[in-house]
Amino acid sequence: MMALLIIGIIVVIIGVYISRTNKANQGDPNTRRWGSIASVIGIVMIVASLIFGSFTTIPAGHRGVVIRFSAVTGTILNEGLQMKLPFLDSVVKMSVQTEKYEIGAASASRDLQDVNTTIALNWRLDPGMAAEVYRTLGLEYINRIAAPAVQETIKQVTAKYIAEDLILKREAVKNEIQENLSNRLLERGIITETVSITEFQFSATFVAAIEAKVAAEQAVWEARNKLERVKVEAEQREAEAKGEADARIVKATGEAEYIRVVTEAQVAANQAISESLTPEILQYILLDRLGEDIKIMVIPSGQGLDLVLPNMSP
Repeated sequence: MMALLIIGIIVVIIGVYISRTNKANQGDPNTRRWGSIASVIGIVMIVASLIFGSFTTIPAGHRGVVIRFSAVTGTILNEGLQMKLPFLDSVVKMSVQTEKYEIGAASASRDLQDVNTTIALNWRLDPGMAAEVYRTLGLEYINRIAAPAVQETIKQVTAKYIAEDLILKREAVKNEIQENLSNRLLERGIITETVSITEFQFSATFVAAIEAKVAAEQAVWEARNKLERVKVEAEQREAEAKGEADARIVKATGEAEYIRVVTEAQVAANQAISESLTPEILQYILLDRLGEDIKIMVIPSGQGLDLVLPNMSP
C-alpha cells in the first residue's frame, strides 16, 4: 500500500505540474485536460492506498501484534478482517495453533548413569501473551525459551531416579517432566499440552548389565515354574494313589460285608434245616438217594440208624 500511495502522490504532482505549466503558457487545452486526469487518477490511488492500508486480515489460528514506529503497542488483533492506522501500524502475525517441538538432552541418573533423553513437546502460544512474547523474545521465541527449559528440567528430574527406574517408572518420570516444564513455559506465554518421552538411551555397559539381569530373572522364573509343575504333578500322583487305595479299601470292605452277610444267612439256614431234620427224615433221605443198583449196604454199629427196609420183591 505504501508503494500505491507514493505512486499516487507522484501522479498527482505530475498532473498538477502539467496543468499549471500548460495554463501559464496558454498551451494546448488537451494537454491541460490530460494533466487534470492524471491528478484525479493520482488522488484515487492515494485514497485507495489509505482505504486498503486501514485494513488487514488475520488468518485462522493466528493473532496479529500491532507495531507502530517499530514499537509493540500491546494491541492484539483477532482472526478475520481488522482495522489499523494506515502506514503507521504494521501487523506481525503469530500462530496460536498447536505445534510440535522435539529436542534431546544429555543428563545423569541418581546412580550416575549417562542418560540421553529425547522428548516431543506439543505446545501453543497463549493468545493473550502474543504481544509480550514478541516484544521480549521475537518470532524465534520457542527456541530461545523452550530449549534451555527442556534441558534443565530433564536434568533435574532424571537426577531423582536411578537408571533402572527411569525405565520401570517411565510414566511417573514423564508426568514430572511435563509438570515442571509446563510451569516454566507458562510464565513466558507458552502453553504445554502434552510431553512425550520418545527415547531413553543408556551406556552400552548399563544396557549389557540390564540384559544380563533380565536373563537371570528369566532363568529363575523358568526354574520356579518347573518346580511348581513338578509339585503339581507329585500332588496329582499322590491324589491318584490315595484315590486308588481308598477304592480298594471300599471294595474289600464291601466284599467282607458280602461274605459276612452270606455266612450269617447260611448259618441261619443251616440252623433252620437242622432243627427240622429228625432221624426218620434223615434215614428217608439216605435211602432215597441210594442208587437202584445198591444191593448191599454196610452200616457200622453205633450210628443210631434203625433202617426200615422196604420189601424187596424176589
